[in-house]
Amino acid sequence: MGICRGRISRQPAARLVWAGLALLAAGGCAGPGSEQHLAPLYTHISLAEGGVEHEALAGAVIARRETLAGPLSTWGLRPFFLHYPDREERSRTQFLYPFGRVVRGGGEFNWWLLPLADYRSENTPEGRKWSLLSLPGVYLASFPDGRSTQAWFPVAGRVEELMTWDRLDFALWPLWMRSVRDGRVTQHILFPFFSFTRAADGGGWRVWPLAGHTWVDDRYDRWWALWPILRYAQENLKSSPRHRQTQWSVFPLVSQARQGSYTSTTVLWPFFGYAHDPALGFWAWDGPWPLVRVMRPGDESLGPLPQNSSHARRTRFWPFWSHYKGDGLESTWYAWPLVNKRHESYYEAERDTFSIWPLWQSFDRREADGSRLVYSKLWPLYQAERETDSAGEELRRYLFPQLNPLWRWPDLDQHYSWIYELYRAEIGAQTSQERGLWGLWRREQGGGEERSYISGLWSRRAYHDGTEAVVEHSVFFGLLRWRSTPSDPLDFLAPALPGPGWPILRANAPPSP
Repeated sequence: MGICRGRISRQPAARLVWAGLALLAAGGCAGPGSEQHLAPLYTHISLAEGGVEHEALAGAVIARRETLAGPLSTWGLRPFFLHYPDREERSRTQFLYPFGRVVRGGGEFNWWLLPLADYRSENTPEGRKWSLLSLPGVYLASFPDGRSTQAWFPVAGRVEELMTWDRLDFALWPLWMRSVRDGRVTQHILFPFFSFTRAADGGGWRVWPLAGHTWVDDRYDRWWALWPILRYAQENLKSSPRHRQTQWSVFPLVSQARQGSYTSTTVLWPFFGYAHDPALGFWAWDGPWPLVRVMRPGDESLGPLPQNSSHARRTRFWPFWSHYKGDGLESTWYAWPLVNKRHESYYEAERDTFSIWPLWQSFDRREADGSRLVYSKLWPLYQAERETDSAGEELRRYLFPQLNPLWRWPDLDQHYSWIYELYRAEIGAQTSQERGLWGLWRREQGGGEERSYISGLWSRRAYHDGTEAVVEHSVFFGLLRWRSTPSDPLDFLAPALPGPGWPILRANAPPSP
């Protein structure tokens, strides 16, 4: 071959050294426009769907392009971080997953590392809005109208439009706090002991745990004393007397709620409870909680049920068996939490699920547009998916083994499954991709070609050149390569160290623009 000339020692160790030097000297034979497959150290190959991939360190380092000349679409150092495009011109960068994430696009930028920090920015028609919440209790925000807020919990500060508050001021918390929600202003002193609420339509006060009173005109009037022992409340005050609700309790001995013909009574909370509405036929029994619960919905055509009741049907003898049906869900448990069978109905989808914890998980989700996803996992042996789009085209995915015991979580698999997976496949109508441990074995079929690889040792390329079928082989790091066709069974090709040296552009793939 003329790679190395001169006298070579006959000692086995020396021969290995000379062989290594020879391979390095010839490494330039496979240029940037051709493939190299030296997994788990480094891989540069053409992907079945037409892109290109660089991979190193068994899959820890990864960089992919969707087209040969396009920008990087997916890249990262797993499991530390991974960047890839999202839907609707958005992109995601996940780091220290599942704790850290960056989402950008559509005029938004969100960054968080739980539980340390959370930053959010949004371009609205009125201007830019952003907020930062981080440990140790720091909150900063700016609004399009020029307002800005700062807070350092528990020292002092103001927050706006956070969680359920319109505004929250505090100083030396819990000494003093002022909250605003829906026009109701509450002053807190030595929270939670003293508070006073004022509003145009109501008010309230609290001397905890002695007594407290809150009210909103035409909505509710609530009293309590010796918290949590004594409580009395009236709800739905604006409604007709039939739809108003009265509640009282002497905790934990007894409590009762009434609304029209509906009555609910609890004794020795939470162990025993009974509710019924003879006008609708609704009734429910708890006792002893959580072992036994029976609920029957009555006749839905007779009218809406009162607050805290349901049209659902439930029977539970925990942990042996339970059944629930209502609100688009039917679920049955056997030997909770081991076996569960459920059917869910959404606005434009249905899903059937069956699981035997922790060994088996499966579901079948059907969308209104005809698309479908069928999923199954036998932990820790394998995971399989069959996805069908609205046009009827099918894509199958396989993973063996699957050490993740949680429900389907593709992002988590992206970050961690490459470490242990012995076999992964994604097989569609036009393309298929298969991969062995750390990329030592791979198969990419698409773009008019089928390419198979065993790192360094062997590679095969099969395609049609427009005239006849062509099969090419490469062995020993591309040192020996040949082509076979019906018209020429053996045609030697030039070496392409470190191999296999196949061109990145596939035979029948259009060139990149």
